[in-house]
Amino acid sequence: MSLLYGASAASTEVFLTRLRGWVLGWVPGAWALVWFLTVEEGWHLSFLPLCVLPPAAAYLGVRAHREIRAGLAWTAGALALASLGLSGAIELLSRAF
Repeated sequence: MSLLYGASAASTEVFLTRLRGWVLGWVPGAWALVWFLTVEEGWHLSFLPLCVLPPAAAYLGVRAHREIRAGLAWTAGALALASLGLSGAIELLSRAF
């Protein structure tokens, strides 16, 4: 994994700091997306993946930065990205049936 964020402690710290900032910034973005989709499009099934998963990912990102755990940081990033894909999949499946 040193290819992605370097072998030194300083580059690992930079990676953890950037991921923590990105995941924390995704929470208000996801909530704004929920508001927009509900008002404009009438989507109501996106509440669970876009209101619950981003705060959980933010918690994991902060915890990974505090404990200096790169694997937990990758999990937080994947969980934040999965919330967007999961909400889209739920909406597509709900329109199909």
